Amino acid sequence: MAAALLALPACHRAASKEERALRSELRKALDEQNYERAVELARRHLKLRPHDNGTWDRLVRAQFGLHDLAGISQSLDDWRNAVPEPSLSLDEYAGDYAAAKKDDAWAIAAWKKVAAADPKNVRVLEKIARLEERQHFWSKEDAAWTALIAVQESASARINRALCRRRLHRWHDAFEDLDKAHALAPDDPEVQRGAKLFEGVGRFLAEIRELDSALAISPNDPGLLADRALLFLRADDPELALEDAEAAGKIGTWAVRPKLFQALALIALGRADECEKSGVHKLIRLERLAPEFLETMARLDSEISAERNNAELYVSRAWQLNEIGQPSLALQDAQTAMTLDPKAAGACAEASYALTKLGRAAEALEQIKRATELDPNFSTAWQYRGELEMARGETLSAVESFTHAIEANPTATALEKREQCYRRLGLLVKADQDRRARLDLASETK
Repeated sequence: MAAALLALPACHRAASKEERALRSELRKALDEQNYERAVELARRHLKLRPHDNGTWDRLVRAQFGLHDLAGISQSLDDWRNAVPEPSLSLDEYAGDYAAAKKDDAWAIAAWKKVAAADPKNVRVLEKIARLEERQHFWSKEDAAWTALIAVQESASARINRALCRRRLHRWHDAFEDLDKAHALAPDDPEVQRGAKLFEGVGRFLAEIRELDSALAISPNDPGLLADRALLFLRADDPELALEDAEAAGKIGTWAVRPKLFQALALIALGRADECEKSGVHKLIRLERLAPEFLETMARLDSEISAERNNAELYVSRAWQLNEIGQPSLALQDAQTAMTLDPKAAGACAEASYALTKLGRAAEALEQIKRATELDPNFSTAWQYRGELEMARGETLSAVESFTHAIEANPTATALEKREQCYRRLGLLVKADQDRRARLDLASETK
């Protein structure tokens, strides 16, 4: 018995020495981001100290480094079962795990439990704020940043709250936070990016505030939402532009402006491939859209909202869309017009133009033929029919179509095209006649 009692201190010293060595190696492995080694060392240490919160903490941290979500889940359960009074780190890691699994509600609940027990834990408060941002819960995000700022002032918290308040259109508060963030860290890249964004918004702030006021009275007005989306695009704030354009599109399903503005915002955000879902060609650019076009589209969207069954309005909008190189949207409007009025020659013509741009040549020719059948005096349709036939090598048919066009309305282009056809056919006398007629026409119009 005496020998055994004498041996106990020696065993304890040996165990303590082993623990210290494991702890040292474990910290080193974590510092070096050698997470596989850290997991192995943590498990060895837990065999000696299964109730040690610190070692459980390091094990889970290493597993996060390995992105081992299954291992993390098991370790959190084992930690909870092994330790009678787990540290707050267990709940924080449970929130981290839930966030990684996209279970945002669980993550917020876990982190709020930590924040309730440790109200000055800025790391957890920031996690809550950023997750609320990910969910677009702007008011809750604002509250989280406000709680963090009350504990610890920082440029990062200020600029993030400024960006959040921009989402809420709390412009005075947002610019105030921006100024404070700039005063704290003027050279911080995050602050500088935020300042650049607010600089763009500032140029249009008066107009934005006017629309904010109008939308407070009529929150479901797609025209007002589209107007504000356009302002945000001009202000280089594609996030807010996208928000308004999507809202306008959901309410005003008949409107085209929201689709165009949504596409422009997606392109600015680096998500150009998503444009095709709404039928907008991803080469669209705001600077290429003339003010007159934007005004016309606003008017047509408004008129269509009041007269949904007016085929002429859809034809007019299809023409505008064809002009700016948006054939998919133009075709949609042309088809709507043809459904409303099967005898609308203009709808068939616009459908033909759109189909040609979409590479559907046979369908395009079919539609332009229908347009000339519905309206034999439709000179533009005859001319376009001739161009399509000419491109297909149907020269005799093209001559006939150009002749109809010239009889209805002689134009230099139609004469030039028919002249080319005559030369292909070797009818040089007729070709020269068209050339002289074209020159005479040109001199008359001077």
